[in-house]
Amino acid sequence: MTASARDVALAALGRVDGGAWANLVLPGLLARSGLGAGDRAAVTDLVNGTLRLRGALDVQLAPLSRQPLARLEPLVRSGLRLGAYELLFAGTAPHAALHEVVGAVRRAGHQGQAGYVNAVLRRLAAAGPRWPDPARDPVGWATTRGSHPAWIVEEALERLGPDELVALVEADNARPAVTLRATPGRATRDELLAELAAAGVEAAPSGRSPDCVELARGDPRELAAVRDGRAVVQDAASALVAPALGVGRGAVVVDLAAGPGGKSGQLAALGARVVAVELHPARARLVRETADRLGPAAAGRLLAVVGDGTRPPVHAGQADGALVDAPCTNLGSLRRRPEARWRHQPEEVEPLAALQLRLLEAAADAVRPGGAVVYSVCTWTRAETDAVADALLARRADLEPAPLAGPAGPAPRRQLWPHRDGTDGLFLARFAKIR
Repeated sequence: MTASARDVALAALGRVDGGAWANLVLPGLLARSGLGAGDRAAVTDLVNGTLRLRGALDVQLAPLSRQPLARLEPLVRSGLRLGAYELLFAGTAPHAALHEVVGAVRRAGHQGQAGYVNAVLRRLAAAGPRWPDPARDPVGWATTRGSHPAWIVEEALERLGPDELVALVEADNARPAVTLRATPGRATRDELLAELAAAGVEAAPSGRSPDCVELARGDPRELAAVRDGRAVVQDAASALVAPALGVGRGAVVVDLAAGPGGKSGQLAALGARVVAVELHPARARLVRETADRLGPAAAGRLLAVVGDGTRPPVHAGQADGALVDAPCTNLGSLRRRPEARWRHQPEEVEPLAALQLRLLEAAADAVRPGGAVVYSVCTWTRAETDAVADALLARRADLEPAPLAGPAGPAPRRQLWPHRDGTDGLFLARFAKIR
């Protein structure tokens, strides 16, 4: 198939509107598109930008649409948002944005739908946007121009205050760098940097993980090191999790929420024998595929099991360490999963925190005295981070706080932030089992 960048972007937005995740649907659509590398990069920017700034786009579109946006046909709504993103944020000339987006809607639907999109976007191009001043009204700015749901803004304001609220929102809305982690035993960071330089790929060492490099541009799937498993795409914050457990070669480790397998694979590459438990069969298959790319030695040390992490298929006290990289609200990864801010709701926080605590108690049961448990979540709500860690210690007299091992340490807990650390907003805590 050959198509314009807007055709592919509109198709991707339609899939996401139907419940898919952009990072899962885009690769297949781009591979079949016939587009060159530059146009593929443009599609990625159009889709992620439209999803990331959906709130800001809707604020400007709503007064110009005769029908509420929620009641519009999905194709019309996606076309309006795509066109608004081009007009307001992408720097596309208005005549080009209108022509290309309206044409894509026409090809995907019919003349009436295209006509409605054309009329609303013309009004938007003529009116121009108005936004609150972030210095005077940080909350108003964050929920409009900053494109964050009100409940997330309220959480961030409570934790960070108004100045850092604005900084966090700006960081969430920035295009993230692509980060690669060298696979232990297969390549070092310096070897990976040298290989990339020889291939003409601009990269620099990460300031947060000694195993990671950041790419200036490009598709990591096209790199030989990634295809061969000598490097994996992983944020520098996530790369700190497996070493934080502090287990040696040959140690038995259970990972109780293992999919898609990046951290299980890293533990296996570091020499641990890993039982990777994943509730969902499709994600368990991803764990196995991740292991297979790491080479036979690491793959042989990783067993992927479909099961419930709250009732893991291991005997009590048999593991040297346990990892709970738990399901969460994913507020720390809004740079990379822009639609997540619209998928998660505040009522999810309490049940997710309860699930995290159940997984941690199962992890504590699985670990022998003298072993360790690491808890990580890619979020920053207090209810899912410190409150869960405190609740675990209150329930389990056999656990005590322990320093994080590896480059994440030495404190027993650590919260990383996109605006402070340039990484995903990941929380880490480590516990030692004392009896």
